[in-house]
Amino acid sequence: MRHKQPTERELAALADGSLPVRRRARLERAVASSPQLRAELAAERRVLKAIRGATGERAPTALRARLELARDPDPRWRLPRFMTATAATAAVAVAAFAAAVVVTIGGGAAAPTVATAASLATRAPVSVAGAAPNDHGVVPGVRAAGISFPDWGLSFGFEAVGVRRDHLGDRLATTVFYARGDQQIAYTIMSGPPLSAGAALHESVWGGVRIGSFLSQGRVVVTWLRNGHTCVLSGSGAPAALLARLAAYKGADPSGDEEPSAASWTT
Repeated sequence: MRHKQPTERELAALADGSLPVRRRARLERAVASSPQLRAELAAERRVLKAIRGATGERAPTALRARLELARDPDPRWRLPRFMTATAATAAVAVAAFAAAVVVTIGGGAAAPTVATAASLATRAPVSVAGAAPNDHGVVPGVRAAGISFPDWGLSFGFEAVGVRRDHLGDRLATTVFYARGDQQIAYTIMSGPPLSAGAALHESVWGGVRIGSFLSQGRVVVTWLRNGHTCVLSGSGAPAALLARLAAYKGADPSGDEEPSAASWTT
């Protein structure tokens, strides 16, 4: 009998020790019989270990089980899964108006940091993201600092579902929210020059892209540079290795990245 393949969620729960004992033996047998699963589990454990060591913050007991525990900060965040094509089309028209809605956060003199930008992921979208045409490669109608947001639907199953724009000091932060089943992640691009980290980072290289990662309020956060601008990706319960793969994904982005910058962060 062919056993069901473990999900990313189950693998990450095994990696961080939150997988229930009654399910652990079955999953460990599946991993032992698959070189690919062994490699994925090892990668997840390496990233988690590195993040824990860099931040000094104890990893959540159930980093992956947080998918069940996480609640949207605003119940309006989650869009109906049964949204019709007509409603989605209408949402694109509404986005033209919503694009003008920019929220100003904080009025102090402190400069924004990567950690500050990561906090935007816990807020609710203010407009609906337009549906990406097949093979278009980017989310339509949304750009930040001349950079497009990737369409991860075909390659990773994450569909863009919402957008918000905020002012952090004198910086404009544009955030696109993605969903895949009950997983939700947020991708923010900041205007202006690179931000300081605001947290201790673990640095690694994925697909030629230098990535910094850390834990913030139970969320894994990864950050990198595109065309000299700070990008921040985070998710509640999202595997660290998955976020790094998404960050390194090039896809068919007509905005085109320049040669990767030698990213470095100050805390």
